[in-house]
Amino acid sequence: MTTATATTASPVPVLAALVRRSIDTCLRVPALITGPLFMSAFFLVIYDGQLSAAAAPMVPGGSYVSFLVPLVLLTTAFSGGAIAGQLLLRDLDSGYYSCLALTPVRRGFFAVAPTVAGTLVIAVQAIVLVLLGWLLGLNQPHGLAGIVVVIGFTVVAGAGFLLLALAAALIGRTMAAVNAVTYVFFPLSFMTTTFVPRDQLQGWMAVAADVNPLTYLLEGMRDALSPGW
Repeated sequence: MTTATATTASPVPVLAALVRRSIDTCLRVPALITGPLFMSAFFLVIYDGQLSAAAAPMVPGGSYVSFLVPLVLLTTAFSGGAIAGQLLLRDLDSGYYSCLALTPVRRGFFAVAPTVAGTLVIAVQAIVLVLLGWLLGLNQPHGLAGIVVVIGFTVVAGAGFLLLALAAALIGRTMAAVNAVTYVFFPLSFMTTTFVPRDQLQGWMAVAADVNPLTYLLEGMRDALSPGW
């Protein structure tokens, strides 16, 4: 009777509890959150300080910070996207999920909970970086709508990357497998319109940017922060 009642109970409280536990783990291991955030904030400040004077005339609207923020957000989503895989591995290694497997908890929740927690972390990181960009002079020609679009694209891209990291954790069962996903996608974010618009690229970099799907994601995010969207 107890098993039947637990099985037919609403799954929402169970999922909420698992998500809350994943978030608590992130808070207990702050490097999962602060590491990618500090690295991205550092890059944003350095890139803007060194390149803005020379590159600003080449970008739409003349605001180089607005050109850099989408790139920084994207790299944050990739570097922080491994959170889901790391959380899953921690629970697998500790035997926590083995204990849960003996309960009526739906197996899919084991993957959903760290993914939701990781997505929330990426959203918070994106908001903090946008605020930093605003302090550096971020252009907002479309007001709040443009900011929402940029953060939304970041969250969607980050969620996709979280799922890839989760799959790597389930298949490889090692932290090296999770980190390998980051090692593949992080360089891709620089083989695109990293520091200048696409019409300024030449040679093999122009070809690489044309075939790199991240180029079009970046351009969409940058359009949301540029006049004439």
